[in-house]
Amino acid sequence: MKIELQEESSYSESLKKDWEKLLSASRYQNPFLTPTWNEIWLKHFGNNQSLKVVLFRALGGTLLALGTFVNSCGEKGGKGLALMGSTDVWDYRDLIISPGNEAETFTALAGFFKEGPWDYLEFNGISEFSPTAQFLPPLMKSSGFQVIQEIEEIAVYLDLHPNWENFLEGLNSKDRHELRRKMRRMEKETNFELSRVEEPLSHSGKMEVFFDLHRKSRTDKAEFMTAQMESYFREIATRFQERGWLNLSFLKIEGKEIATYFSFDFEETEYVYNSGYDPQFSRFSPGIILAAQCIRRAIEKRMVRFNFLRGREDYKYRLGGKEEKIYRIRVEKG
Repeated sequence: MKIELQEESSYSESLKKDWEKLLSASRYQNPFLTPTWNEIWLKHFGNNQSLKVVLFRALGGTLLALGTFVNSCGEKGGKGLALMGSTDVWDYRDLIISPGNEAETFTALAGFFKEGPWDYLEFNGISEFSPTAQFLPPLMKSSGFQVIQEIEEIAVYLDLHPNWENFLEGLNSKDRHELRRKMRRMEKETNFELSRVEEPLSHSGKMEVFFDLHRKSRTDKAEFMTAQMESYFREIATRFQERGWLNLSFLKIEGKEIATYFSFDFEETEYVYNSGYDPQFSRFSPGIILAAQCIRRAIEKRMVRFNFLRGREDYKYRLGGKEEKIYRIRVEKG
């Protein structure tokens, strides 16, 4: 295996094509690893960073793995490479590796790092389910490097049951009773529905509804949704809708949107990226009702996982959520 280091300001069409082919074959996939996601983040938050694409190729030239990195400066002035991205908007980061080449890729990376001018490598956003969490630490240690691995965050997810009743039976009795009680109240007192935006966003005005509900939810969400962040979300929505990945959903009462999920459907998993609700309707528990309705729809679509992503909010556990560790892994020369 040979390694190429390309310094780029943007991704070429040929690279994006090879990247998507590699990702579609890999054992670990999510929307945050697509070239589309990387391209959007780089445009809005890259701040003219020098992008370094590390390509791992077979001797015949076939692309076996890749990673996108940026220069990093350590607290003590050390020089490093860090996976591109930011923790505020980027839930998972990783290398993309073709199946069966994980050990060889990280062995090659160890040699590349040893010969290079860097003092450390930084890997943020690494899922415990990723091959990187399995292969990177032991292979780097065996190459003589110091490895620091710590939990960066917790994500919460559900492995979906084959039908809605199985899902309900999988909850503990208290949570099942509370969910059914909330749903009966909503059904008794209102006419409600779950809707998904199907028409082009440029014609619907639904992004404005999403932003309004998002900002109403909490003060910190209103502060988070700056003009720059709004522009970022708009581009994600537009480009993901073009790819068939966007799932912008609303819970409606009497035709009025009161809660929303901005989520992605990708490889049989729904990823809930952000949300919002109108506090005036808090007595109906719109957040947990919306979550339950989206889970039910995902089950009916035969999705296999529902991922709430980062954050340990209580309602995720009351819907049967399980924890996933997200690691920060740092590799240092002795």
